[in-house]
Amino acid sequence: MATMFRRREGLLTATWETAEVAVVLHLLQLTHDFVAPERESTGDPFMDLVAGLGGTADPEEPSDPALRRLLPAAHRTDAEQAAEFRRLTEHTLRSRKAANLATAITALSQALPDEGDHEPDEPVQLALDAGQARAMTMALTDIRLILGERLGMRTEEDSERLHEEFERVLQGEGEMDPATVQQMAYYDFLTWVQESLTGAMLG
Repeated sequence: MATMFRRREGLLTATWETAEVAVVLHLLQLTHDFVAPERESTGDPFMDLVAGLGGTADPEEPSDPALRRLLPAAHRTDAEQAAEFRRLTEHTLRSRKAANLATAITALSQALPDEGDHEPDEPVQLALDAGQARAMTMALTDIRLILGERLGMRTEEDSERLHEEFERVLQGEGEMDPATVQQMAYYDFLTWVQESLTGAMLG
């Protein structure tokens, strides 16, 4: 079972099981592929901005509601202004999110043993530097936003209702779609990890 992050010699450390690392890595990779810009970055922020000014970035609001939560419109009442702002900023925002996710993926991947078969409950030592920890917290926010949208968790009332149903299922007193149970378990675990990591960063 995962332990909370602690600050130790300038690093944020925790012990997870191999299976826990694998699950979070999978979610990080799925989210990275979901938000990464379709137009590849040049590696030069200025050139990327110029390319965006040329209109190559799609100014349309995303059709996927989860992506709309990650890339919200700047103006709700002025569609033309919102489209122009999206044209100028969407590629940069997507690239920044993808970079945070890639940093988190690398940090967790480096913690896994290189070779051999490993039991799901085998302990893995995590050690994140400040930059990796910041990237991880932002990446976890994006994953939780997507999961929250997929679960229909858009208000505090939605969250309370779903968690009450989830708790009843865990106690064997209710029913819930197995996919929803899995998503709720992921959501709650990532919430706990993010709170643990944030607390260690501020401690």
